[in-house]
Amino acid sequence: MFLPTTLTVTAILAYLFYRYVLHPAFISPLSKLPAGHPSAHFSPIWIWWNRNTCRNVRPIFAAHQRHGPIVRLAPNEVSVASLEGLRKIYSGGSGFERSDWFLQFRNYDKTPNLVTLFDPKQHATRRRMVSHIYSKSYLFSCVDFHMLSQILIYERLFPLLDDAARTGQTVDMWELSSAIGAEFMTAYEVGTGNCMDIIRKGKEHERRVYVENGKEKLMGTRRSKKAAKALEEQCLEMCKNTERFLESSSFASKEKKGKVHDENTGSSLDVEERSKSASTYPIVYAQLRDSIPAKEHPKDLQETLRLIASEFLDNIEAARLGMGIALTYAMYELSLHPSLQSSLRKELMTLETPLSYPPRKGILSTSVFRQLDGFPLLDAVLTETLRVHVPSIPLHRRVPQGGAVIEGYFIPAGVTINTTAYCLHRNEIAYPEPNEWKPERWLEIREAAVGQGHRDDEDGGELEKGKSEDDPRRWFWAFGSGGKMCIGNNFALIGKSSWISYTPSMLGAYSPADSNLLQL
Repeated sequence: MFLPTTLTVTAILAYLFYRYVLHPAFISPLSKLPAGHPSAHFSPIWIWWNRNTCRNVRPIFAAHQRHGPIVRLAPNEVSVASLEGLRKIYSGGSGFERSDWFLQFRNYDKTPNLVTLFDPKQHATRRRMVSHIYSKSYLFSCVDFHMLSQILIYERLFPLLDDAARTGQTVDMWELSSAIGAEFMTAYEVGTGNCMDIIRKGKEHERRVYVENGKEKLMGTRRSKKAAKALEEQCLEMCKNTERFLESSSFASKEKKGKVHDENTGSSLDVEERSKSASTYPIVYAQLRDSIPAKEHPKDLQETLRLIASEFLDNIEAARLGMGIALTYAMYELSLHPSLQSSLRKELMTLETPLSYPPRKGILSTSVFRQLDGFPLLDAVLTETLRVHVPSIPLHRRVPQGGAVIEGYFIPAGVTINTTAYCLHRNEIAYPEPNEWKPERWLEIREAAVGQGHRDDEDGGELEKGKSEDDPRRWFWAFGSGGKMCIGNNFALIGKSSWISYTPSMLGAYSPADSNLLQL
């Protein structure tokens, strides 16, 4: 009795040793890859520990510096930091689909959204519903976008900054920038009358609660579920209010007659009619409200609202983090470079409609946004901020059937593989002194491109791709790439340009209070 039991236990232990130590560390094709940590060949504990202690990308970058463009992070996970990796993993039709890691971004009891739709056909269908209303050409010509920008900047943000500058109060720019990102996104989604209202003076408590809930949701603490529920309820309520608004407002009758939407301007209602409304038009909500029932066939209005709210909540949180980080660091870097700040202010003051506060009516228009988009120094400041301070998380993919050869190594099917913008943006060949914030590097690139007769694609979402492997434009990856790159990249770029433009211009009127407005 003793001997069979001993043999059984020994066999089990031998199998476990082979399965979890011997095979992954010495036999698996991944054993040939350099490891980020010696334990990575047989245990995920190293990368798990770093991610759960908020030290995600820096250890990975350090591993790439030691070992080259491909490293093993765990028995079944690989990181790549090369252009070859980008092309093979993230290009359209590559077969590298998102991993289950993305399922954490589902909302409302696992209700899917664009980020969590893994099926290529379903993802393409949902993406086509909204891709055109996030294009640069649409945003430039959309009157409602002009109006909501004017309302949020001049009626909600500037009075707060004006009061702070006059009284000498400090402003928490991280908290405020996070609120700006969320409110700006919701205003475009559901209109200014139904969106978040947490920027303006007097909304400090609501702003703090929202930012804290967003942080808690991602932290995995005991309060995470409570925070996530609060954010879900807030977003769903905005959708319900927007549904009631459309049914009760003058937009409803005009929409039924086909007089609201226009493929170039977003609405046929003129500025005077809009100014009489309680809200700008809920552009994204209306688009999904029409498209989801027709394409995805939910069973009732409540299911439609949950699908829309799940999509919105993911977008809002992305805007809170992305715009919050970019705006905060842009203000921080500008405060450290007063001469550059002065040059940027001079460039901005060449707008055809000079910046002023209080503003003249209708100061934001298609021509103003196009001018802002064409300012070299503004573009350089924004691009360099996104390069150095990119909100970076690994974009996980699964290696398809048959495996793949990347950087000379065979990667078996089913392995999780990813890239991070943080690692790409610190390539020393493409970016000399990669840790230094140097907007002038992009001015030099722009001048060289203009000299060669190149121009940026208006709706491309990325800088024009260079031809050489070390061209900085090839390594810029703030919004991802391929068919699943950030759909709101143009919205984010235009939004960040607008807020970065107007805030330092406003601050310039209160010298030397500029630096005092930053509390980081």
